[in-house]
Amino acid sequence: MAHSRKLFRIALTILIILCTMIPYSNLRIGGTTHSGMAFANPSPPVPFLGDYAGELREPRPRKDGVRHVDTPRLIQKLKELGVTQYFYLIWHAPTDWDDLRREFLPAARRSGIDVWVYLVPPSESRRIQPEPYGTDYVAWFRAIGNLSRNYENLKGIVMDDFNHNLSFFTPKYVSRMKQAGRKINPDLLFYPQIYYTAIDSHLLKKYRSLFDGVVMTFRDGKYRNTQRTRDMEDQITKISRLLNREGLPLILMVHASKLSATPANPSAHYVNQSLRTGLRQLRQGNIQGLVTYVLHKEWFPERRDRTAYSGYGYGSLFIPPGHPPGPGGKGEIRQKIHPEASEKYGLGFHHMSVYPRNLRKGDYVKQILVGDRVVWEEDVRAGQVEEWKSKTLNLTPYLREKKETVLALRLVRKQGRSPTWLYIGYDRLKPQGFQLANADFEEPSGWSYRSNYPAVIGETLIYDPRRRLRVYLITMMMYHTFHLYHQMASSGPPPLHRMADSMLQSVLEGRTQNTCRELDQLKKALERDHTLSSPQREAWIHQINKLNRILTINP
Repeated sequence: MAHSRKLFRIALTILIILCTMIPYSNLRIGGTTHSGMAFANPSPPVPFLGDYAGELREPRPRKDGVRHVDTPRLIQKLKELGVTQYFYLIWHAPTDWDDLRREFLPAARRSGIDVWVYLVPPSESRRIQPEPYGTDYVAWFRAIGNLSRNYENLKGIVMDDFNHNLSFFTPKYVSRMKQAGRKINPDLLFYPQIYYTAIDSHLLKKYRSLFDGVVMTFRDGKYRNTQRTRDMEDQITKISRLLNREGLPLILMVHASKLSATPANPSAHYVNQSLRTGLRQLRQGNIQGLVTYVLHKEWFPERRDRTAYSGYGYGSLFIPPGHPPGPGGKGEIRQKIHPEASEKYGLGFHHMSVYPRNLRKGDYVKQILVGDRVVWEEDVRAGQVEEWKSKTLNLTPYLREKKETVLALRLVRKQGRSPTWLYIGYDRLKPQGFQLANADFEEPSGWSYRSNYPAVIGETLIYDPRRRLRVYLITMMMYHTFHLYHQMASSGPPPLHRMADSMLQSVLEGRTQNTCRELDQLKKALERDHTLSSPQREAWIHQINKLNRILTINP
């Protein structure tokens, strides 16, 4: 209840801020000019700051029994966030196409939001097919082309998981798709969604004439996770150079919600780091757009992520699907310990495993080690999935007369090479005869994580009941900051341009105090400036005030 009350107070504060956020209705979006406040100079093109899916549904079904897309609320959230491009997914309900045609597109046009129809491929259509055309993508392109003639803010089509469906999407068939749409609207664009590992010169040689750009969803390359971002810039740089040689724009999509076959939703810290990297690359021109993947627009605790045995956190070791380690591959959670003078030493702990049905017994084991000695071992498949089990070990033979050693909680591949994913957890350790820091994994400190293979990912996973709200605020702050920077850099005098550039750099480096200080300096400079029109100056000051208030919220 205490968390719910605090969440409500935070949400109320945010709503007050959001109600007064400046919409970007004065800007040029995808060639469409919208009237609004006057600027001294022509309005600069709006940055491609987008969102995919995460649509809001009406609270109750209509007469047809379907909960339709709640267009007014969805548009309101997109404007609050600073979204200029929306990837509209047609898949979740049989009425999605009609909701797009009759309600969402007209409302998006009035709000200055460009729309891309996001289609699912055959690999995602086995259980649910998008209606009304299913996997007849020639028909989809024809229908979308017809619709785009009436709505200039309907820019194009994005195809999900394109590289997983190349046997279906042959160059010949993709050519038929494009011709069906382009015959009606020559400006209709096609962007396949492709993962990093599949974007290469061979693919581009076959499809270059059929692509108008590429959407790359970041998930750490072949190691497929939403926990690490360390290789993000390198991967973007490599793909950007490759696409730039072909004259193709690159749109980066970053996960704001759960990737399948992973232990949990991406943390707010992960989303923060991803968006910072994305905006840095957008500023440098290495990408031409940034899109969030399923940014939730309703804020409530994601209780399915609360999987610790007790409290909120546990130590996790994760093997992503696709490129697992061979025999001998391992990861471990370690801590140096100093046994006390005692007659008896022991360790109580809880452990669990999560794995798919096709994981074979004997492939992976969990282990506890003292120094280099294995003192306990159990097959990962022993017991039920997600079942926490308790175990108590007698460590007296291993710790007697020891002054210092290492306790390690390990996951090891014993045999096999199947690409199956899995993860294990350790929680609520109870040492006897020695001390452990953060024995309940309620803080990120105390333990170190090691592995001998990149696909073994260790982390203290701490459930965050306010994750959705944090991610929403982070995205809103990042998008609106970039809009302010972009406007000042495009149409402000050089001194303001330099100050806005410094302010953005502080945001990208996570220096919140510097950001607030530089926003105040920008505001004072604007108040002294006599070269700008009064509406432009007042609009930027208003925007700075709102950004300052967002930065002071710490949910």
